[in-house]
Amino acid sequence: MNEGERSAVPSGTTLRFASLVLLAVATTLLIFGQYAVVWHAATSLDEARCQVRSGLYLTSTFSADPDESKWDTYRACMATFLGARALWLAGGLVLLAAVGAVIYFLRPRWRVRGRGLVPVPDELTEPLTELVSAAGLTTAPVFLLDPARLRAGGVAFGNHQRKYVALNAGMLALRRENPAQFRAIVLHELAHVRADVTVTNATLATWRAFMVVVLVPYLLTLLNPALLSRTPFKLPLGLPTSSITLGLLWRLAVMALLVFGARIAVLRAREKYADALVVRWTGDPEPYRTLAHGRWWRRWFGLHPAPAARSSAMRDPDSLLRPGFWEVLGCALALQLAWWHAAAGLRDLTWYRAGNESFVVMRTVWAIPVAALIGLVAWRGAVFGPRRGTFALPGLAIGLGLVLADRLDAQNFTAFTTYTAIGTAALIGTAVLVTTWAGHCATLVRNRWHGWFLALALAVMTWTLLGWFTEIRVAAALWRDQYAPVVSFIGGYPESTADRVALDVVVLPFLMNFNRVPTALALALVWLVPLVLRREFPRTAAVAGVIGGVVAAAVVVVLGTLGTPLVSTAWQIIGVVAVQLLAVLATARRVDRVGALFAAWLIGLAGTAAIWLSRLDGYQVDSVLATRPLQVLPVFG
Repeated sequence: MNEGERSAVPSGTTLRFASLVLLAVATTLLIFGQYAVVWHAATSLDEARCQVRSGLYLTSTFSADPDESKWDTYRACMATFLGARALWLAGGLVLLAAVGAVIYFLRPRWRVRGRGLVPVPDELTEPLTELVSAAGLTTAPVFLLDPARLRAGGVAFGNHQRKYVALNAGMLALRRENPAQFRAIVLHELAHVRADVTVTNATLATWRAFMVVVLVPYLLTLLNPALLSRTPFKLPLGLPTSSITLGLLWRLAVMALLVFGARIAVLRAREKYADALVVRWTGDPEPYRTLAHGRWWRRWFGLHPAPAARSSAMRDPDSLLRPGFWEVLGCALALQLAWWHAAAGLRDLTWYRAGNESFVVMRTVWAIPVAALIGLVAWRGAVFGPRRGTFALPGLAIGLGLVLADRLDAQNFTAFTTYTAIGTAALIGTAVLVTTWAGHCATLVRNRWHGWFLALALAVMTWTLLGWFTEIRVAAALWRDQYAPVVSFIGGYPESTADRVALDVVVLPFLMNFNRVPTALALALVWLVPLVLRREFPRTAAVAGVIGGVVAAAVVVVLGTLGTPLVSTAWQIIGVVAVQLLAVLATARRVDRVGALFAAWLIGLAGTAAIWLSRLDGYQVDSVLATRPLQVLPVFG
């Protein structure tokens, strides 16, 4: 693995910083949404009054009222309150960004003046210039000396405009006593200058802005609600106790801890990457062997990783390329929380609702960053080298992050039912499969066009195969209101227990797939993308698929006379699935997994056409299961 290939891959520091920003945004939306509740022009009573006037009432079914005229009346009633609510939500984000930007630009100057840093003596000019060249920096940072610190060490800081390296006064003596250690420490700080000074400064600025704008003011208003009445907004009542529940408080506490944890994760990860660069530049796997380690409590709570973790990274620098479980979990959790809270804010503004294109738009907004996260995992894992668990463990982390964020959402008051558990397990398993598939495809990428093709395919698969997470929250209601009535209705058609089981097994996948065309496309991409990237045509798999398709068509004809049209269609679908499985098992030694999927798809395509033609009576299809071929095909896919 060459240096250019390593440097092109985004580091874990960048991923952790993205998690920090997303978590800060999510928490800001949550807290400023609470402020919006107490705005003097809109209260919970006003919202209830609008619901009564429009005839919309809260129910336990989680199903939207189909009468659009009621929604129009409700939105018209709420229109006078939405401006203030939008101002709070947007104002919180703008204020967070503004304060963070001020800290980002001014912090380096504050540090130089506050610590009394001075230019380095002339005796260090030449050796520092040599080390800048060794680090591959085209522009040297500003070197300063901290005369108040006598212990050997240094710190890199700054922003994208100007970068600094401050060396402690103890470095002067260290250069004379141990030049190798002096060289290693300076190179370590130059590694920060090369890789992460900007991200580090942005991390600290984001954290401090979060404390100043979001966390501290909210805690003060909780302790003393009368403070709100002293603001320029003249809020009279403070945060209503009815909106401050135990569930909200523990979710807020967890989110604040996640923001703090993301900050620590960024600052610790950067040290490992800097150490890895020092090892490459010096060729010494233990460049700091004579330096004393910090106290035990700093190993656990400080901003530097434990000595054992740093030593491990220095012994095997390439291990940092492997996507870690916890960093991926944190980013997935942050993405999902930010999305849930953004959707909640848009719902409060009555835009995110049924009856318009908001669900499709927000699903797309969600799918793009999640697909980017999966793609980043696949990219880093492919450069690291596929090994056991390289892709599966991050895929598990992505799935867990998606479902855990659902429980942390402050507006999720639904109980965790058996149906929720089933949906959760399905989503996690699908996330593992999609991530593993993306990792396999990433190992086949050879040029930029391959990468863009895989990225587009991954976006489609993420949108389709993982984008149904919103349904998990209302899984019990969906089963009760939509699935169970249909299953109960078709129970009168079968004449035997076997027919009933067959019908139940087949009908449920049809009911649960609301996006038949995207699902058919996504499942076709599972085998199409690897074949395109490999630039080969699997002849053996194609022959197996054609032969299996002929057999599947014959099975469809034979089973087409069993019972009623609905029951016979169910048996036809089961028969085609059986042919697919037998074909895959028969060719397991001669084709790989991608070829097996291709063969199964060809059989499914032939079976779909045969089922539709067999149920065609003139211009009508006599079975509801066969009326939509693109609904049959995903079941086989």
